[in-house]
Parts: sequence; structure tokens; C-alpha cells
Amino acid sequence: MFEAQTAAVLEVLGIAAGRRFHTGRMAVPGGVTYLVAAPPAGVGGVTAALTDLCARYDPPVVALVGDSLSDHVTLACGREPVAGAVGRFFAASGEPATLPGYGGAAPFQVSRAHADDEVPRYCADATTRRGKPLAWAVIRGAADRDAAQTLRYLIPYLRSRL
Repeated sequence: MFEAQTAAVLEVLGIAAGRRFHTGRMAVPGGVTYLVAAPPAGVGGVTAALTDLCARYDPPVVALVGDSLSDHVTLACGREPVAGAVGRFFAASGEPATLPGYGGAAPFQVSRAHADDEVPRYCADATTRRGKPLAWAVIRGAADRDAAQTLRYLIPYLRSRL
């Protein structure tokens, strides 16, 4: 399951597959954003994958992309700068937002989820090496590419706030 989600993120964001972490960059208004995708959570689970990612790259924002039981995509967030970016995303796109499907797929809807229901256990108290609270977003979709496409559309809003 995690392998399909990781593959969708790599495909939609145009990130090259790596051995341990997958890295790439994305041109957005105002510059370039560097992206790192963790491999699928294996034996140690999501917490171990995020711990390794944060130890190596010290990202200010972590986005978790996963499945949803609903037929649309949900987006939850915590802490700045993600909370403000998500607010600007919905202000510009409407709520719920309708985004184009990846590669000509049908459009899909994105709605805001309650952060309290979606807070990743790892991110609840995590801080960056600079001592700032780790900001996070959780994107869940019934279709892996829809969740990855939502991240693709959210990144420009995040980039301007980092």
C-alpha cells in the first residue's frame, strides 16, 4: 500500500527514485522548492521513516500522503507555516476545492479535515534541529494520484511561507 502512494508522489511531483530517499525539485512562483520523499514505511513503520528523514534533512514541513475511505481527498494541517498555506490554498481554490486529475484524469474534490483527527503521532511534539516545532500536513485520498496531486497544488502555497 505505501509503495503505491510513494510511487504516485514520485510520479506526480517528478521526483527521481533514489536508494534511501528520493529527491527532486519543483519550480514554483518565487523560486525552486527542494523535495525529499521518504521510502515506503517498512519494518519500523512511519515513525522510523520520519525519524530518519528528519535526522538527515531537518525539513521545516513534513507532508504525509495516505489512503482515505472517502471518495474525495482530505487535507489536515498543524502549525505554521502550513496552517496559513492551507488557508490560502482554500481561499484561492474554494472549499471544497476542485482540482484537475493528474494526467487527464477526472477532477476531484479536496476538503479540509479536522487537524485533531489527523495529527500524526510523530509530529505532535517533534521539533526541527533549529528548535522550531515541525509543521505538518496530512493528505488522504481514495486514489493515490489524487492525494499526490493535492500535494503538488499545495506546495506553491507552502514555498512562499518558508
